[in-house]
Amino acid sequence: MTSTLTASHPVETEQRQRYIPRHRRRILCIFPKYSRSFGTFHHAYFLKGVQAFMPPQGLLVVAAYLPQEWDVRLIDENLRSATSADYRWADVVITSGMHIQRPQINRINELAHQAGKVTVVGGPSVSGCPEYYPEFDILSIGELGDSTDRLIEHLDDTIERPSQQLRFETKERLPLSEFPTPAYEKLAIDRYFLGNIQFSSGCPYHCEFCDIPALYGNNPRMKTPAQILRELDAMLERGNPGAVYFVDDNFVGNRRAVMELLPHLIDWQKHNGYPVQFSCEATLNLAQSPKLLEMMREAYFGTVF
Repeated sequence: MTSTLTASHPVETEQRQRYIPRHRRRILCIFPKYSRSFGTFHHAYFLKGVQAFMPPQGLLVVAAYLPQEWDVRLIDENLRSATSADYRWADVVITSGMHIQRPQINRINELAHQAGKVTVVGGPSVSGCPEYYPEFDILSIGELGDSTDRLIEHLDDTIERPSQQLRFETKERLPLSEFPTPAYEKLAIDRYFLGNIQFSSGCPYHCEFCDIPALYGNNPRMKTPAQILRELDAMLERGNPGAVYFVDDNFVGNRRAVMELLPHLIDWQKHNGYPVQFSCEATLNLAQSPKLLEMMREAYFGTVF
């Protein structure tokens, strides 16, 4: 039996009440190891004495969003591999990643099934190409939203492996302003080459090489400046990586929102003694605004990709 929630144009949903589970669950979140490549900067790790590129932002948010009553263990296999004891401990194994991690994602599924555990895969790879993951028990497609809540309710009801693959697809996105602070406390942030943070999702452009508008929409959605400052504070409590990357696919997709954020980042940097250097991805039209560039410099942005 296949359960599919289909949405070609997800929308943001109204604020939800927190789901109170009836059963205790042990959730093992595993971020798969990257294959070595130029883009992961593995050749530079020794310069900073670190072990991995960036924390798994998506799984950190998922770990924070899961019911507080559940025990959540998060393992980044770029730091250490999940052991057989980890799999035995879990009731549910959740993983997420990008296309380049596809072999490792499927390997996590194999190991979890060998331990008799139900498996869930979410994130950008399965959202873009669900056909890549036919052996997983449950597919979570799209961003955090109504289907995430349905998935949580399903796992509260049962942790038995389904006879056929189940598919939960987001129809109503959770507004970014309601996203929880990522569960940075579950990782040592100073073991990463870069810290990372998300301000917005979506991009207004239609570049032929990019699938971001298809996945996340053309109307950028934002967190509040207060959220960003809370997340920066929470990150630094777990260690200072020295640099923080805004993972937004286009940091200036909504220029007005960025102009409202930057004064808060400037004040935060001044108050904390400029503990980190920021970097981001952005379209070249950011150069058309000298005021924007000036504010980014004042906020200590050092790199734009």
